Amino acid sequence: MRGFDIQTETIVGGEASLKSFNGIYQFNAEPSEILHSTVKNNPTSGITFLSLLSLLYRKRKSIHWKRYLHRIAALLCLSIFNSFLSLGEYSYVYVYLYLFRYSVLSNASQHHLHPHPVFILGHPRTGTTMLHSLLALDNERFAICDTFMVGFPHCFLWFESIGKLLFSGILSDKRPMDNMKLHFDLPQEDELGTNLLSGFRVSPYTSLLFLKDEATYRKYQCLRPEDVSEQDLTLWTDSFWKLLWKIKVRDLLRQRSNSATKTRRRTVPRQLLLKSPCHTGRVRLVLKLFPNAKFVFIHRNPYEVFLSGVHMAETTYGWMFLQQPTNEEMQEYILLQGEILHGEYFACRSDKKLLHQDNCVEVSFEELTKDPALCIRRIYGQLGFDSFDPVVESLYPDRLQKECEELKDYHRNKFNHIVLDDKLKEIIKNRWKDQFDILGYSKDYPND
Repeated sequence: MRGFDIQTETIVGGEASLKSFNGIYQFNAEPSEILHSTVKNNPTSGITFLSLLSLLYRKRKSIHWKRYLHRIAALLCLSIFNSFLSLGEYSYVYVYLYLFRYSVLSNASQHHLHPHPVFILGHPRTGTTMLHSLLALDNERFAICDTFMVGFPHCFLWFESIGKLLFSGILSDKRPMDNMKLHFDLPQEDELGTNLLSGFRVSPYTSLLFLKDEATYRKYQCLRPEDVSEQDLTLWTDSFWKLLWKIKVRDLLRQRSNSATKTRRRTVPRQLLLKSPCHTGRVRLVLKLFPNAKFVFIHRNPYEVFLSGVHMAETTYGWMFLQQPTNEEMQEYILLQGEILHGEYFACRSDKKLLHQDNCVEVSFEELTKDPALCIRRIYGQLGFDSFDPVVESLYPDRLQKECEELKDYHRNKFNHIVLDDKLKEIIKNRWKDQFDILGYSKDYPND
């Protein structure tokens, strides 16, 4: 995880000193490299042909065709290939696995016999990725979905090893928003895979392609039954279950092929470790699907979240645009997302029937970065996980300690080079008031 949240010295295609004017952050989301890219760093790359045609037809009046024709053409070509890969996956699952590994398919479907997942909650840029990566080191306990699995959810069961080599050029060497190495084996957000499996119909992440139409996808942040249709809720739930089922099938197949685990929980998949910021607003839905789910919520100084968020927006979002947004629209997306996700989480937090000390742990970004090992031990202790008990003889404590040694040189990004005008500071303070008040952060701007 070296390089996490450490910003490059110069912003891609922009100036080292960024600022806002009249309460609006001045984004530079599409420098030449990003604007002229096609499938690089683009989470749409795994879409199938019919799903892409449907998306293009539904959004035909919203797409800026002339500006993004090169990207659309490349996605169409790749989507045809993805469709053939999807057919290969269908044959692999319903012919080979059904005939020769039926027990794996059956065991993966016995959801009521499996340990319920652990969900990492938090607004983007609060440290969810760092926390996810540290917990994922416990591969004796957890099964994860990695970047290839969520990027190509239609075919990873049979094509993963080949695909990680074939598509390696799609990813940058480092994450666009910081200096953390980027590769297909990294833990990744499950919502990306669910979005692809649902055909970009019922996920808030579709709005990143069409930020001008953000209001259309806003209701999918929390997926409240009163806000979305039964059809939409069913589509998302079915797509989510399908992704989780495939993750479990993959996990069971790998356990069977690993001689070291053939005698340990061979017929039961490991506990799923899932992370997507939008789950922060879906606690009610998650608990309906998994009544015994565990949660780890991480938070950070709201000013730092905004500064890190706008940096991510202008270094990451542009790779997937099919519609050119304004500065106001990009800023509103970040602010509104913070209001929605935290608003719903705080409502669930106040209801002890939903979230309580036995199923939810709250940590701060400061706590995690100051002493990662101690923070993880606290999480495990509160959730009742025994990996740190010497009797268990887990390898995770040693792996965690080794990773923490590498993180000793980690320095948090203070964003001292970014100057915001007073009007924008006031907007953040007022719109994210609950985050400051409930989570106990000072409303004084850090650099003042």
